[in-house]
Amino acid sequence: MKLRDKLLNPSVPVTFFEVVPPPAGKPDSQKTMIEDVKKIAASVDAINLPEIHDEDRGTPRTHRFVQRMEPRHLAGAMRREIETEIVINRCVVYEPDQVDWLQKTLGEFGIESVVLVGGESDRIEYPGPSVLEAAAQIRAARLPVSLGGITIPSRTQEAERIRQKKLAGLDYFTSQVLFDSNDIVGLIQRLNGLEARIFLSFAPVSHPRDLEVLRWLGVDLPVHLDRFLLSGEGGGSGESSLAAETSFERSLNLAQRILMDVFDNLPPDPPLIGLNVEHINRRNFSSAVKMLERLGHLYAGLVEARVRASLA
Repeated sequence: MKLRDKLLNPSVPVTFFEVVPPPAGKPDSQKTMIEDVKKIAASVDAINLPEIHDEDRGTPRTHRFVQRMEPRHLAGAMRREIETEIVINRCVVYEPDQVDWLQKTLGEFGIESVVLVGGESDRIEYPGPSVLEAAAQIRAARLPVSLGGITIPSRTQEAERIRQKKLAGLDYFTSQVLFDSNDIVGLIQRLNGLEARIFLSFAPVSHPRDLEVLRWLGVDLPVHLDRFLLSGEGGGSGESSLAAETSFERSLNLAQRILMDVFDNLPPDPPLIGLNVEHINRRNFSSAVKMLERLGHLYAGLVEARVRASLA
């Protein structure tokens, strides 16, 4: 079954594994990433490739920005070696003509699923269209692609934003990385009756730098999350292997609770739920795979239980 057919099928759990593209101009890093993805490709429905831009995100930079390989070029290299579907993210605000870009992406790289991403700031005047404008252009061109978007559960009027984007032709939405269930549970409840899939995103945390990266990426992190995830048995700093494993288990347990909270509080006619596990750095690959395995098993069971209940 193709990804586009799975997305709106309520009986099918859909899982993404998100990997940040390697630095541009480093073929060895590309090769290593592809070998890593081969290990988990059969366990997921698609590999999700984000597009990272160097923008002012309102917080001090904690590390040097590294130019990344363009997602569609990485997708093309992956497709030559791995039989898996690939979703790429496209920041639409940087170029005016998104239809031409997507036609080339479809024809040259065979990518049929694209997440449309807007700008980081309302204060910046971008040369390209908004997500709604880009979706309208793409649908008017009748391109055979599945369109997705990004959701930030804590953002005001987020349910209304998603409904507008659904009307514009978007069928699925990936959330920011979640570390709290309140906003996402409330958002799902306000989306009662929506025919779309909302992917809940999670990432393992085992080191302070993991949270630094997530903050720079704009993830909304709860107060005191650092202390909860990164303090070891004796209040350590998270540097030892034992403390790192403790932090990972805490982040995994937190993700499991959020996932169960969402399913325990679904409205009568909820949007479909998907799972997106993010691998944000090379050091955390094995942790991301563990999270994928354990969350994936829990998520599939929750979907199955939901389907059985609907048939009873």
